[in-house]
Amino acid sequence: VEFLIRLIARAGGPFVLALDSPWGTGKTTLVRMLEAELKRQSFCCISLNAWQVDYATDPLVALVSSIDRHEFGTGTAAACFQEHWAEVRRITSVVAKRPHPAAAGAVTGEPPDPAQAVKSAGLPGEPVNDILGAFQQEGVLLEKLRAELEKAIEQLPVMGKQSTLVFFVDEIDRCRPTYAIELLERIKHLFDVPNLLFVLSLDNKQLEASVAAVYGPNINATEFLRPFIDLEYAIPLVQTRQFVESLLSRFQLDALFTRRTHTELRYDRADFIRFFGALADAIPLSLRAQERCVTRFRGVLDQSPADQLLDPLLVALLFIIRTHEPLLYAMLCQGVASAKEVMNYMGSLLGGKKIVADCTGVVIEAYLLAADENRERKEAAVNAVIATAQNGKSPDSHRALELLDMLQHLERPRRGVLRLSQITGKIDLAAGLRE
Repeated sequence: VEFLIRLIARAGGPFVLALDSPWGTGKTTLVRMLEAELKRQSFCCISLNAWQVDYATDPLVALVSSIDRHEFGTGTAAACFQEHWAEVRRITSVVAKRPHPAAAGAVTGEPPDPAQAVKSAGLPGEPVNDILGAFQQEGVLLEKLRAELEKAIEQLPVMGKQSTLVFFVDEIDRCRPTYAIELLERIKHLFDVPNLLFVLSLDNKQLEASVAAVYGPNINATEFLRPFIDLEYAIPLVQTRQFVESLLSRFQLDALFTRRTHTELRYDRADFIRFFGALADAIPLSLRAQERCVTRFRGVLDQSPADQLLDPLLVALLFIIRTHEPLLYAMLCQGVASAKEVMNYMGSLLGGKKIVADCTGVVIEAYLLAADENRERKEAAVNAVIATAQNGKSPDSHRALELLDMLQHLERPRRGVLRLSQITGKIDLAAGLRE
């Protein structure tokens, strides 16, 4: 945020800054933080969620309406701003695209009226056959719109604000493709005025897919978009461990963990963060998906007495599988899938092979074997591990020995029986929570 504020203050305007990051990785949160800090530093900020208004025929109306709703206060400078802004509004009403009369006729069943078509173009007094005159008049009006917008923004320092008006546009990449492209065109061609800076938060890959949807797969979408954006900033990925720590604090899970003072339970918090973080990175799981998992993990903790074993690794694993691979999770719940299927799934993930090979993979497999309620399948799997451990020439013998040690630890009499169905029952109950 501090870095971007310095960048915005230097850039001034006209300028278009794109904040690029995949869906669910915290763009909207970052933008809200950035906007709050800019306002604290006396910047005037306007916000538009483009996805919420992509039903509009012309994005120009949505852009102008967003500024129109902003309170600029009272006083001489504010009155001067409103005077110029009134002209911007009037011109927008004239030049903005409207639904084509033929489209309305298709709904009502009435044939289109040529005279009404000219009127709906917003150019009163233009003869039907003077298309060139209409085009030239619209060009004059658009130049006047830019001039009036510039004069309005010039009043900001007089109002005690920073000279740059910062306009945030979010969710462009979720809009219908034609609207997204028209929005970029309106920003570039009509809002290209001094001291106006746009901050677009988007997933560039999704926006490129919108371009391809309109112009075909052979379009060079990267080059097509380049003229619309002055600078693209790739948002750094958040460290999973730090993010999970913040989620535990935000959802007040720390208080629930603090009650778990028994020797076997006091490391539950640290174990959950460590294992959940490693598994989330292996997929990788978006921040939004991580947040959803931790929200529902709270539901599991609420169902677990303070002196009851939680098995945070198994809970973390099952939550992630339920989120990322629901079919595998369903098969586990039904007793169809075994530890082997889960380990194969883990090995297929982007960062999963490393996890399967190290001690985390050993612990995961041991938990799954210990919790397997299919006795015959479990016995066969354990016997196979024993055979591997006894085969000194096998490269997997050391891992098999570690696996047997972990199984012994999980199945000691004092600990009690570990049942997968008990944990999935809590998870499914917590999963009923809706954001």
